[in-house]
Amino acid sequence: MKLPVVGLVVDELGQINYLNEGRKLGINLKFTNQALAAEDLIKFAQECDVLLIDPRIISTTSVRTAERSGVRIYPSSKTLEQLEQIKTAQTTGEYLSILVARSAHAQVASWPITLITNDLTITPLPGISDELLQEIQLSVLKLAGEVGLVGGFELLVDAADYKQLIGINWVTPHAKYWSQIGCVTNFYEQNLRALLDLPLGSTDLLDKFVITGSLRTDPASDDYRPYLHLMARNPKLKFDQSIKQVGLTSNDLENALTEIIHAQQYYSGEIEE
Repeated sequence: MKLPVVGLVVDELGQINYLNEGRKLGINLKFTNQALAAEDLIKFAQECDVLLIDPRIISTTSVRTAERSGVRIYPSSKTLEQLEQIKTAQTTGEYLSILVARSAHAQVASWPITLITNDLTITPLPGISDELLQEIQLSVLKLAGEVGLVGGFELLVDAADYKQLIGINWVTPHAKYWSQIGCVTNFYEQNLRALLDLPLGSTDLLDKFVITGSLRTDPASDDYRPYLHLMARNPKLKFDQSIKQVGLTSNDLENALTEIIHAQQYYSGEIEE
């Protein structure tokens, strides 16, 4: 059987993550981060079995034109057009990240809901009732089916009212790092599996909680020096300099938050030890 070729129109960070996951799955990937007009998109699609595009880079009009020429492309123009009709709201407070993947044969997978607050993410959302959790998950899965989602997306919604949509991320979610360090199947791998109609992977957490935090470089230091202290203090800490994040999985939420906040403060030079 010939290995599939997936063409991706995605930013450079997304290219790195999809390349890593594509290699693990043994599939061939072709990349660009350019805003292609319809005819250039069709040329890019040559020798590709399917395209995955970031709608922030490729317009819905170009997607529609490519589809008419026979290109398999996701998200589809139909999906994009339906989601564009949903009004978005603004928020300055906390919000939720809901990750979902769906295959062409309607196999669906969702991850635990993530709380995004200031410069932290907490997964799963703490303090939510089982009833509300089920209501949110069912609502999102229903939406994915109604718009014919193939692949994955991230819905960002108001933490105080999940029916208030803040935005949608397609190929690179805002809450991306936690799924890479804290669950069985991360968003990037699952997106490729859904796109190719492969069986979807487990989204179970590796520990009870996953916490991530944004890092700021100490003006009087660099991005390397803090490793010596922080990695010795807690060997479970994970770092990603490409997106300036620190993460930790734990069965103790309070302790994990303490460790992440300490790492942020020490890394930025706010505290010394």
